[in-house]
Amino acid sequence: MENDTIVAISTPAGLSGIALIRLSGPAAISIIQRLFRPARKKSFSDWPTHTVRYGFIVDGQRLIDEVLVTLMRKPRSYTREDMAEIGCHGGFTAARAVLRACLKHGARLAAPGEFTRRAYLHGRIDLTQAESVLEVVESRTEEALSLSLSKLKGELSPVFAEIKDKTLELLSRIEAAVNFPEDYPEEETTAISQGMRSLLGVCLRLKERAGQGKLFVEGVKAAIVGRTNVGKSSLLNALLREERALVTEIPGTTRDALHEVINLRGIPLTIIDTAGFRKAQGVIERMGVARAKEWMDRAEVNILVLDISRPLTFSDRELLNHVRKKKHLVVLNKCDLPRRLNLKILEKLSPCPPIHLSARKGTGLKQLEDRLYQLLVAGPATASLYLNLRQEQLLNHIITQAREALTSLENGISAEFIVDNLKLILKDVDGLTGQQLDQELLDRIFSRFCIGK
Repeated sequence: MENDTIVAISTPAGLSGIALIRLSGPAAISIIQRLFRPARKKSFSDWPTHTVRYGFIVDGQRLIDEVLVTLMRKPRSYTREDMAEIGCHGGFTAARAVLRACLKHGARLAAPGEFTRRAYLHGRIDLTQAESVLEVVESRTEEALSLSLSKLKGELSPVFAEIKDKTLELLSRIEAAVNFPEDYPEEETTAISQGMRSLLGVCLRLKERAGQGKLFVEGVKAAIVGRTNVGKSSLLNALLREERALVTEIPGTTRDALHEVINLRGIPLTIIDTAGFRKAQGVIERMGVARAKEWMDRAEVNILVLDISRPLTFSDRELLNHVRKKKHLVVLNKCDLPRRLNLKILEKLSPCPPIHLSARKGTGLKQLEDRLYQLLVAGPATASLYLNLRQEQLLNHIITQAREALTSLENGISAEFIVDNLKLILKDVDGLTGQQLDQELLDRIFSRFCIGK
């Protein structure tokens, strides 16, 4: 399979100015030789790597499309194999016709992520860099893109190398102590403990740096909750700067949750407009209220909307009590109307300073966005790294093993008994970089990629 020449359309399907077809493998150049007719007749042996030529794709005497072909000779290519990229006309027909011609002349259709998988298998990138390719494609904000590009450039690799070096150094010290106990000075026990603390410190600092990165890449969910007709849908529209949700004076207009994503200063924030809380007027509305309660519990942040033009109700008090269990903000909407809500009573019920806002006029919106950002980002936004779930779980396991080993040493247990902890750390580091992975896990990782990447 790895010796096959693979081909795929790397651009999305649909109408477009151009489409890109990628070829990679030992037969990539010979396939191009058979299909490509350059406008200026030149020998393929004179075609330098990383140059572009204009011409036509033909199959026998049949003209398929007018194209630009970029040739990349191994090992200076994305996959470290011979590669070619064919830029043809976009649309539904031209790209498929070029693809069929490549398949006819010896290529096979690439599996999802197979180009990046070959780059990893040929040592051009490690696994964390390979995974970052997908993260770049899926980035929803410029900040998320920047974090993913940092991983793609290999910013994590030196940190993992440092963890591995420190672990190997500790293992060599312990091995020397076991094999040559008569030459083992007492100070060496202290040195091993210090080395273990240093290793744990590197891991904890990495976890701290990556914590905020997760926020900027994966984002969070914020549920807008409240009674009917307090202005939840109007607030969603105001945050989106467009009329997304239907707004009427009729209570219970929103029957189901609406989901929209906004860019909150680099954080992909999914806003959920939920059904209003009241005594439900039918099966559908009851289902909407039940789903609203689910979103209150599932969302990382709750935005409780109260109507400042009306006194607090029993439902308001219940909601105030519920949202206090997690991160939340209290919004006093309709502040352009006469106030009837007792602020002193509200202050006793909620420690969260309320935000005065008019969703329809847009006043107070910036204050809400400022408070949301402050609630999500503790301190200055200095995120410089991102770990996906797989990487995060492996790092957490490394930290657990390092803490167990350090605790053992501090309790006077001989250093030779922490060898198993250190070996598990090495295994996890190799899992992070991809030096030791089984085929099934690789298949699962790269199956998430699109075809052509």
